[in-house]
Amino acid sequence: MLSIVGDFFRRRVWIGNVFTRLRLQFFWTLKIVFPIGMLLFGTSVTRAMEVAVVGNTLILSGPVVGDELVKVKDAFAKTPTIDLAVLRNSWGGDAWTGYRIGELFRDKGLTTAVSGYCVSSCSRMFLGGQQRMFTDDYPALETFVGFHGHYDSLGKLNLQSVNQLGLYRWIIKYADGKADEALVNRWINIEKSTGAANFLHPDVAVRRKASVFFCTGNEGNRPLGCEPLATNAMDRGVITDPRRISSPDQAALPYRLRAHQNPASGYSDIDNVGKVPLDLVDGVNNYKRFLESSFPRAFAVSATRRHWAWNIGANDVSEALRRCAKRSGEACQLYAIDETVVYRP
Repeated sequence: MLSIVGDFFRRRVWIGNVFTRLRLQFFWTLKIVFPIGMLLFGTSVTRAMEVAVVGNTLILSGPVVGDELVKVKDAFAKTPTIDLAVLRNSWGGDAWTGYRIGELFRDKGLTTAVSGYCVSSCSRMFLGGQQRMFTDDYPALETFVGFHGHYDSLGKLNLQSVNQLGLYRWIIKYADGKADEALVNRWINIEKSTGAANFLHPDVAVRRKASVFFCTGNEGNRPLGCEPLATNAMDRGVITDPRRISSPDQAALPYRLRAHQNPASGYSDIDNVGKVPLDLVDGVNNYKRFLESSFPRAFAVSATRRHWAWNIGANDVSEALRRCAKRSGEACQLYAIDETVVYRP
């Protein structure tokens, strides 16, 4: 009888999490396309988490819908030599599955690595790794692990689920005793599913003054626009190794293909604001805003050094060039794409 009740509760939590993830998946997709600060909500088409094996690497990407544990076990049965699991671009989903896959990874002594973003249920898969690290598949500012509580179909905190599934105790255990208990208590009680405690690579703090950002879910530019915390992923047991590794399929990722098509010119580093060929303060300030924006992005300048334009999301390159040309009355030149300066004077 207890097992039947437990299974019913687990499925109820799964349904709530799936509907929440579907709604949020649309929001975060649009966040890339529209200006920072716009909060958009909607629905998206259901798709299962992709499970692929490349050599000895298991790659999991997309939403967690509840059938992944069987797929992962099948992958191990077919390729017993798997020793690395890459978690890629997943906002999570089914809570129960995240726990079980995380535990399976720990039992097998796997190393786990984050490729892009890994939030909610995905974060527990990641934390299950015996050794844990980030990849360099995507820019450091676009690569993070996000932790929060469990939520109902409306995206509201479900404390009953949090307590029933033992989220607090699980995090403390799988962070190998390094978790900040007060911080864990804080993130498992975040009211909105759009909030999370987000851990980026510790090196991000060199540029951003912090590498952990706590979001309540109300912020426009998440996670970088959220409350910075004076801690890091290494100290808190989120990662065990500061190296950034490359996934075996990295070269085929759209971001990497784009970077290959737009190599650095060698003119300047992306963060060197003083080298931007613009004479107006407003133009330089706009470039600083560009540096804070999401990927994909492009920044264009005119030959007169007095006009500029930048865009993020779909058609970023063509739109930046078009808008710059419209302002200047002549063709413009790309200065930067994503995290690379492509400008040639």
